[in-house]
Amino acid sequence: MFDHLSMGVRDLAAARRFYDAFFAPLGSANAFASEAELAYGQNGSRQFYLYPVDGEQVAGLGTHFAFTADSRAAVDASYAAAIANGATTLRAAGPHPDIAPDYYGAVVLDPDGNKLEIVAGTMH
Repeated sequence: MFDHLSMGVRDLAAARRFYDAFFAPLGSANAFASEAELAYGQNGSRQFYLYPVDGEQVAGLGTHFAFTADSRAAVDASYAAAIANGATTLRAAGPHPDIAPDYYGAVVLDPDGNKLEIVAGTMH
C-alpha cells in the first residue's frame, strides 16, 4: 500500500542520532543523508524519510507510525535506544494483552513529539 512515509523534525542532525539508534535493533539503517532529508530502510531501501521543518508544532496531531520488530528482544532494544536518546514513554515495552492476546510492543514520543510504535506479535 505504501511506497514511503515522511515526517518533519526540528533538527535533522539530532534526528539522525535518534533514528540511527531507534532503527538499528529493527534491522533498518540510514540509506540516504543530505542537508534536506534523511531516508531509512532495510538493505539500502528508502522507505521512511525525515526532513527539517520550522514552527512551533512539528508533530501532526494523531500521527502514529508503527514499525515491525522481528522479536521481543528487538522491541526491547529499540525501546531502550529511543528512551536513551530522548524519547518519552507512552507504553513501556512488554506484553499488552489489552490490545491483543499476542501483542508485545512499545509506544514512545520521539524528541519532536512524533508517536512511534514498535510491535512484535500480532495486533489482531
